[in-house]
Amino acid sequence: MQGFQMPSQVQVMSVVLTVILCGLIGFEREYLKHDAGIRTHILVGLGSCLFTMVSIYGIQSAVGNFSWDASRIAAGVASGIGFIGAGVIFFNHDSVRGLTTASAIWVASAVGVACGAGLFTLAILAVALYFVSVLIISPIVKWVLRNRQHTVLRILYKDGHGSLRQSLLLAGRLGFEARVLSTREVSRDDWHGADVSVALLGKGEVSDLMEVIGQTDGVQAVEVLDGDD
Repeated sequence: MQGFQMPSQVQVMSVVLTVILCGLIGFEREYLKHDAGIRTHILVGLGSCLFTMVSIYGIQSAVGNFSWDASRIAAGVASGIGFIGAGVIFFNHDSVRGLTTASAIWVASAVGVACGAGLFTLAILAVALYFVSVLIISPIVKWVLRNRQHTVLRILYKDGHGSLRQSLLLAGRLGFEARVLSTREVSRDDWHGADVSVALLGKGEVSDLMEVIGQTDGVQAVEVLDGDD
């Protein structure tokens, strides 16, 4: 029966390699605790791979030889994957987060297309260069630009203690330009306060600033929001 023919070795290799390569990209994102992790990237890659193999093998097998531009499927995947990528991008005032994860999803879809087309070496090279970019090049750039590093702190504090004002003053003393990005009111059973995101720009030590802010009267918690876009 035509629909139950066993896949060829190349087709099996395409699917298996897609799972491995896209899984590696997803693992890196999940290890860094981003929203789109290993499952999302594997599913995106598998879907892209299957679309590509259907366009190359399936259409011809179903209806026979005829003029068919298989590249249209790859173009459709590249366009359609933008909906998933947009779902992991967050915009808060002038701060944008999630661009790297959205780009990783886009790369995973391209890896799936490449595997579906049988371009295994190219797919492996693309994933290798992905890890070179995020694990080697990105830290080097951050090190070069360390004197103008950009960090976002999340500060949770009680009202009535002047905690935010004191935190901003401390940031200035330690070499940072501080700017409030967002404020959210917080109510607990025994206190009322706010959850504030503060953008820091400068050459100070963030760990030292977090330590002194954490000791400020009224501050309940302070943490670094992921600066990776």
